[in-house]
Amino acid sequence: MPSLRIPQAGTPLTTAEAAGVPAVALFVERAAAVDHRFVLTDDNAPAVVEICRRLDGIPLAIELAAARISILTPRQLHGRLDERFRLLAGGSRDVLPRQQTLRALIDWSYDLLDARERTLFRRLAVFVNGFTLDGAIAVGSGPDLDELDAFDVLASLADKSLVLTEPDRDELRYRMLESTRAYAREKLTAVGELSASLGRHRRYLRDGFAAALVRAEHSGSPAELDALLAAELEDVRAALEGTGAEHEAAQLLAAIGFRWGWIGLGTEGAARLERAVVQLAPGEAGLLSRLLTAVAMINATSNTIRAREAASQAVGLARSAADPAALACALTAHAETLTRGRLFDAARSALAEAEALTPAENRLLHVLVLDTRAFLGYFTGDLDAAADAYEQLRETYRQLGNVSSANGVAISLAEVEHQRGRTDDAIALAQETLPALRVARDRTTLLQALANACGYCVARDRLADVRAFAEEAFTASAGDDRNGLFVTCVLEHAALAIALSGDARRGAQLAGYTDAALRRAGCSREYTERTTRTRLDALLRERLTADDGAALLASGAALTSGAAITLARGA
Repeated sequence: MPSLRIPQAGTPLTTAEAAGVPAVALFVERAAAVDHRFVLTDDNAPAVVEICRRLDGIPLAIELAAARISILTPRQLHGRLDERFRLLAGGSRDVLPRQQTLRALIDWSYDLLDARERTLFRRLAVFVNGFTLDGAIAVGSGPDLDELDAFDVLASLADKSLVLTEPDRDELRYRMLESTRAYAREKLTAVGELSASLGRHRRYLRDGFAAALVRAEHSGSPAELDALLAAELEDVRAALEGTGAEHEAAQLLAAIGFRWGWIGLGTEGAARLERAVVQLAPGEAGLLSRLLTAVAMINATSNTIRAREAASQAVGLARSAADPAALACALTAHAETLTRGRLFDAARSALAEAEALTPAENRLLHVLVLDTRAFLGYFTGDLDAAADAYEQLRETYRQLGNVSSANGVAISLAEVEHQRGRTDDAIALAQETLPALRVARDRTTLLQALANACGYCVARDRLADVRAFAEEAFTASAGDDRNGLFVTCVLEHAALAIALSGDARRGAQLAGYTDAALRRAGCSREYTERTTRTRLDALLRERLTADDGAALLASGAALTSGAAITLARGA
């Protein structure tokens, strides 16, 4: 924040005039919050004004100083500031005055803490993006500070403005200002406690996600797990970047699983999972199986070759570990990858075994098996059975309060309806689902819905709608996500819309790109994409010579995803 306005030195002010100065007003507000008896008077106003001047109007510095008003009068406070600033005067001249002021104030506040307060203050610095009361106790307590003490000391640090509080649904969340956190981490390093505190931080996150996963399995809804990942994302990233704790990091990643994709970070999640697979020590077959199952699930629609390979490895490892729960998860993931590869008999066998192994109390895995069964019915052409399964699954998710998954099922149901010849119903389902997906963090499902909507609309020659949905998909995608299956599908539907609008040459180039992109990903076209491509190929043969068509397809195959999007946009 910028510095607040302060009066010029030597300017006499009445109490009323001083109260109107922004820096003084902040001091009075924060001091009154600490001690409700405090008011600005003719007696203390000069000292308060001078304190704000000495602090250069810096809001953090003023808040830290005002937090001491319960134990010091403004005159005493001003005197203590003078002592601190005189000590600072011998410091480096390379440090900016603003930084000197902040450092002096935090130094001063730290020196006034008792031993227990200093201990907790230092340890809390390992949190990157705030923390809950449970987090503060888990990371801050120890032989020298029990859990009850940690609670009381946290309240004391909040009273002194070294820790800030903010509401978070039905509980309080705590945080430090970045400058305060950096100072505390420096102190933590200086006393040799950084490594131990980081270890407690990593284990706290691991245990928290593991507990959330168990609750999700029992409830059938991963909503809490997704919300936890969104809230603790920066701390999870920090915990995973540490060295020398690969086993704990792998346990944390296994608890998160493939949920990265549901907050729009599938590419990052896949990379972190792959790194953990490589780093995990031999002999951890059960844990490695869980990591590889997550790799398979997170790559299911973007890299089907890697997904099938990872799922197969996960099944083998789970069998060797004699871990039925891990085996059921791996088999379910494998059944999906086999289905996408049109290996239907093997998929049915894997899914039947997974269903037999799924514990009755694991409702999350139960709905995943049901989802995969519906998916298998769709792929094998048993559309009535697939529609029934998706309707059942959608209603199950609604009863569980899992709106996100219910929307995902609606997307699959729309595909079935389109294939049954009910394309207008499919468009209606897509339009019903898209508003909720737009405000959610699950960018992958949004891209899937937009790709499908493009396919339905181009089938009905609603070309303006195709252009609108395609542009939304291009805007929603970013970085590596643009190499994903759904953006490629959008480009194929856009190619047909462009060719139908009279630009067959541009449509042919995009067709060349999508052919190459699907080959690279090891993906085959589903019904919506097959019908689009059949119609596109016929149109290109009608409007282009064989030589022109071949040349344009070849030039399109050489495009990057970004260049293909630019071409589709008409740039």
